[in-house]
Amino acid sequence: MEIVLFEDEKYPNFYPISCLRSLGEIRSGRWTQKERVERWFGKSPLIYSMRAEYGDKIDYQKDNLFLNARLKEFKGLADIKSGSKVINKDDEVLAYRSDRLLSIREFEELNTIQKENPLYEFIWDIIGDLKNRLVHDLEGDPNLGQIQSPLDELIYIEDPKRIFIGSEVKIERGVIFNTQGGPIWIDNRVLIRGNTVIDGPAYIGEGCQIKPGSFLSNIGIGRVTKLSGEIEDSIFQGYANKQHFGFLGHSFIGEWVNLGAGTTDSDLKNNYRPVKVIIEDKTYQTNMQFLGLLIGDHSKTAVNTSFNTGSIIGPFCNIFSQGFPPKYLPPFTWWGGDFSEYKLNKAIETARKVMKRRNIEMDAQYERKIRKLFCETKNLRKNWE
Repeated sequence: MEIVLFEDEKYPNFYPISCLRSLGEIRSGRWTQKERVERWFGKSPLIYSMRAEYGDKIDYQKDNLFLNARLKEFKGLADIKSGSKVINKDDEVLAYRSDRLLSIREFEELNTIQKENPLYEFIWDIIGDLKNRLVHDLEGDPNLGQIQSPLDELIYIEDPKRIFIGSEVKIERGVIFNTQGGPIWIDNRVLIRGNTVIDGPAYIGEGCQIKPGSFLSNIGIGRVTKLSGEIEDSIFQGYANKQHFGFLGHSFIGEWVNLGAGTTDSDLKNNYRPVKVIIEDKTYQTNMQFLGLLIGDHSKTAVNTSFNTGSIIGPFCNIFSQGFPPKYLPPFTWWGGDFSEYKLNKAIETARKVMKRRNIEMDAQYERKIRKLFCETKNLRKNWE
């Protein structure tokens, strides 16, 4: 049986992190959704997307189990029989199994099972669920409690049974690991500089670097990310930089993002009311009291940039204004107090250089995604001219 993670029609709800990746590739704690499925089923899934360039080639003549990429858990879905589909009370498809390509009529005629496996509805739901997800991801790992790198005696660990430290990890003196709130997982080849405090739950991915005197709490950090300052309740997809002072809370940071020194967000309104966000021309009520910055891949901020509560910044934006930028900026925007469009070829040229510095070559498929995103969002930028 092949496992296929499919995007449904709600993939735009995960803007801006979904702009250059499928929902299955979005981090939702320690793992991406694809990695989570691989651990559950013991095999790597394929990705199905209605968007060109975002999915894998699917052999519809095989026995395929299709799983909604927004699923929080997969309990009870592995055993459904071919010719069946699983829906929830809102008629959303959670899973289906088939050994052939189905027409709409044939799909509707599949044997129907109702289950209530929870789904992520919006990108901010992943932030709101982060603490529970991290605790679940880490507590059940049999390797928790292992320390595979030598530690200085002037490093404090609250409970060694609730921490994992991988190989080739370097931790300087004065670092404190507080596991009272949840487990802490430090992956291989991580560098943590002196006098840093990490409150669990926390996952720090392979090859990350944490600058001296940082405070990190309830974080899910993808590989090869450089961090400094105060960061809490936030997810970094990976390959991003926040190397300087500044506060970041209840945020989701895409890949290849660079946050300049002093970049700070607000994650709580002065009136303590739930945060509203703007995506394109729509306003959404998040029902979250705390929500900071959601910023797409390859975007960059200048020194001392400040973001309002619930700011959403598309991919390939450059922000260098002295005041607060707008709470929503479309992809390929330069904002320095007024709007200009980021020229496509220059954006690709810079992205290629940035990725090469981490020994990753931009392939043709990724470049096609960038060009496609630029064309699809052209009208959004016209509204700003």
